[in-house]
Amino acid sequence: MKPVKSRSQRPAEERHARSRAVQQIADNPLLRGSLVPMARTCGKAGCHCQQGEKHTSLYLSVRWNNRRRMIYVPPAMESSVRGWVENAQEIDRLLDFISQQCLSDFLNEKEEKLGRPKSARVQSEKPRRKPP
Repeated sequence: MKPVKSRSQRPAEERHARSRAVQQIADNPLLRGSLVPMARTCGKAGCHCQQGEKHTSLYLSVRWNNRRRMIYVPPAMESSVRGWVENAQEIDRLLDFISQQCLSDFLNEKEEKLGRPKSARVQSEKPRRKPP
């Protein structure tokens, strides 16, 4: 097996993506989940929600202890939580880009070792993409 590439041997786009991912993880809070607006009735007898005009509120949908949880997000915290979710999404995009780069390297190394071309399905895809 070839030794792992040093940083300087990696393409500039991959180095940049790795650097941004590490920086995001180290410097910013993040939440892996989704923000979901929900409309509900409150249960009060005279409330307008009983006639169909429901109360809307924001919930954070996350996996917690291997179960999907919906956590209420108070309006005062909405912008902070949105930022945290966006940070996690950016890290996911960066990790996906880095993974694609590594997959391309793997397929190239496999082709060299086995002496045969990559599968037609993988060849038709563009292995190198611009970083997000």
